[in-house]
Amino acid sequence: MDPVNLDAITDEAYRRATNQSGQEVRTSQQRPSASRASNEASPIFNQAPHSIEAEQSVLGGLMLDNDSWDKISGLIIAEDFYHRIHRIIFKAIGTLSGQSKPADLVTVSEYLEQQRELNTTVNFSYLGEIAKNTPSAANIVAYANIVRERAIVREMIGAANEITESGYQTQGRSSSELLDKAESLIFRIAEKRNTGDSGPKPINDVLSATIDKIEQLSNLDNHDGVTGVSTGFIDLDQMTAGLQPADLCIVAARPSMGKTTFAMNIAENIALKQDLPVVIFSLEMPSEQIMMRMLSSLSAVDQNKIRTGKLQDEDWAKVANTMSILNSRGNLYIDDSSGLTPTEVRSRTRRIAREHGGIALVMVDYLQLMTVPGKSENRTLEIAEISRSLKSLAKEMDTPVLALSQLNRSLESRADKRPVNSDLRESGSIEQDADVIMFIYRDEVYHPDSADKGVAEIIIGKQRNGPIGRVGLKFHGQLSRFDNYEGMRDII
Repeated sequence: MDPVNLDAITDEAYRRATNQSGQEVRTSQQRPSASRASNEASPIFNQAPHSIEAEQSVLGGLMLDNDSWDKISGLIIAEDFYHRIHRIIFKAIGTLSGQSKPADLVTVSEYLEQQRELNTTVNFSYLGEIAKNTPSAANIVAYANIVRERAIVREMIGAANEITESGYQTQGRSSSELLDKAESLIFRIAEKRNTGDSGPKPINDVLSATIDKIEQLSNLDNHDGVTGVSTGFIDLDQMTAGLQPADLCIVAARPSMGKTTFAMNIAENIALKQDLPVVIFSLEMPSEQIMMRMLSSLSAVDQNKIRTGKLQDEDWAKVANTMSILNSRGNLYIDDSSGLTPTEVRSRTRRIAREHGGIALVMVDYLQLMTVPGKSENRTLEIAEISRSLKSLAKEMDTPVLALSQLNRSLESRADKRPVNSDLRESGSIEQDADVIMFIYRDEVYHPDSADKGVAEIIIGKQRNGPIGRVGLKFHGQLSRFDNYEGMRDII
């Protein structure tokens, strides 16, 4: 077989791939558009980062050892290859492997000929040269990682170009909107990078990690069975073992039951008593109202006095002391932006987590006020996407996400108005994605003369890794807080 000029072949294929319309190929000095930048040269450098040797070695290894497909198919995709000719070959091998057919020089050539790609885009002699120059498939995973790394760098270049283009063409967007877009572009690349660690793990690896976790928990001093972050409520902690890392926890109730107060009390306990970072996304109330409630709760001053400014000297002293404590911590964040998208919540959470080396709780008040890019007429599908994104955020950050949710009005027509899982508005996806679902029920809301006046039931309707049941808490509406109550605890 005659030697093949690989550079000539791949350069020609690349020119065809990027200039199918027949227009003049741009020079390296011309600025690439953001959408094309990931596979084109930078205006500063002649070529975008890539390794033709690694790409050829992956393709050659796959044709030498078809079993290697299972090793690398989860690491790279066709778009990770720099040259279009290599993307076409990789897709062909993938198609044959998916059909349980052999993928070698002959079968790949035959498939490409059927697709009318052979000789028009892919030269048979080039396929032969790839197979010939690959001694074995022993190091194919290492080669695939090189291809993947180069692809990620090219995506970074593309994202940088798109960010630059957005800066020059703002289209009426504010700097904060542009910053959120920039972060979402970079985080999308980071997500792709992290997928290399996913996939099946040998049971001995999982077992070893599990034993290490159990030993770590057994060595903790006086954790009282709380293995997550404490809610501050004794009976609730005993039933849930605290809010667990990577869990999506839903708090739902009808209006005036105190769901925001309940979630805020948990956030206060984690941030102040445990001195851990917490971020609160308040899509319903402005940050000033949230802070007034917090001052009332922590200083034990009637929130109506704080809201109206009618404070006595002793009230001012309590509020001032609370303000001093809050200022000294600097680990509690409130974001009252309206209509946040899942990407915005994620990017802002990650920003805070980077500052503190992690985050202990993400609170969203409330889930149904979040939005998704692109208007949809099907709100149920939008809620499903939001719910999945919050669960994904919990797993990615390895932290509990406490999301508040509305309930359907239909429960008002029942004799027993205690909520159940099916009462969640757009309940299907929320119920499925949630690890823990907690409902708040106060009988006095429906029966002013109730014997349980001032008592709230926290009903655990779902707990993926624990019991369901209910616990009781004292409710002090004028102080915006719940407190421990020993008069009620039922486990189902």
